[in-house]
Amino acid sequence: MTIDANPDTDTTQQFQDINRAYEVLRDPDLKKKYDMFGEQGVGTSAASDAQSGYGSPFGGGAGFGNEVDINDIFDSFFGGGGMGGRPGASRSRPRGPVVGEDLRFDLEIDFKTAVFGGEEKVRIRHLEKCDTCTGSGVKPGSKVNTCSSCGGSGVTIQVTRTPLGNFQTQQTCPTCRGTGQEVEEYCGTCSGKGLNQKTKQIKVTVPAGVEDGNKLRVRGEGDAGPNGGPAGDLYIFLKVKPDKDFRREGPEIYSDASISYVDAILGASIKTKVVDGEVTIKVPPGTQPGQVMRLKGNGAPRLGNPDVRGDHYVTMNVEIPKKVSKEEEELVNKLKELQDKKKGGFFG
Repeated sequence: MTIDANPDTDTTQQFQDINRAYEVLRDPDLKKKYDMFGEQGVGTSAASDAQSGYGSPFGGGAGFGNEVDINDIFDSFFGGGGMGGRPGASRSRPRGPVVGEDLRFDLEIDFKTAVFGGEEKVRIRHLEKCDTCTGSGVKPGSKVNTCSSCGGSGVTIQVTRTPLGNFQTQQTCPTCRGTGQEVEEYCGTCSGKGLNQKTKQIKVTVPAGVEDGNKLRVRGEGDAGPNGGPAGDLYIFLKVKPDKDFRREGPEIYSDASISYVDAILGASIKTKVVDGEVTIKVPPGTQPGQVMRLKGNGAPRLGNPDVRGDHYVTMNVEIPKKVSKEEEELVNKLKELQDKKKGGFFG
């Protein structure tokens, strides 16, 4: 299915005119003849079209007095959404202050720093505004004048003669490099860029409760902007080192504790590590292997609300000895006899 981009206008002849113009532009011999002799030099069809008024999509003949911006041809056919612009319109690059680029820094932090927060020092390289020229790129005291080549527009216009009319094309002015200004002498410290690469050490505050993959924003520590523009931001991406004792999921912390089979049977009070020290927990009699105990409020602070903490979960690992002493073996055998009696399986 074909969709007409401009269904209300008959553009068949206009497309034919454009194709004819491109044929002339592509062929050096035809272009040379057209430059010397006009329509008559490249064939009667183009001349006939010019006389009939189809030489330009904007009405009138294709006489050399009519200057047509090639960007406006696309505006005519596609509703101005293409290359845009009016004949002679300035498309110079902006000469005012521009915000600088954001930067990224990857920072590895300890497990407990992620839990309770802290302060880290990082060394970065970024662009800073030149102190000599204050970011202008111009040597202090030098004169700055409007560019004589482009009149301050930052672009130069080239007119090409075709059967369709005189086409205007624009390019960045080579004299002023698109700035629209001619500088008497550029700053020697920054080579006229207005920016210098510098190394800097900054302090980063890590809030309590951050996790692996979180990022922090440090405002104004990115690259300084061109033409004296403000600096971008620095984004710190956090990588949390694993801990040998603890695991974490959000504000909840997990660890393991080992107890003897006797303590599992009889119960006991044991000490276990938590993120902010050590606590004593009471193991109830008959504790099973893999049983989990909750220590309420001993987890990590919640990000953005450090006064509220999660819980700490301790998984009990019951240690079964591979070898026992003779005395222990006798005691275990007596225990077994008692169990057998309880089950009704002893007949001695």
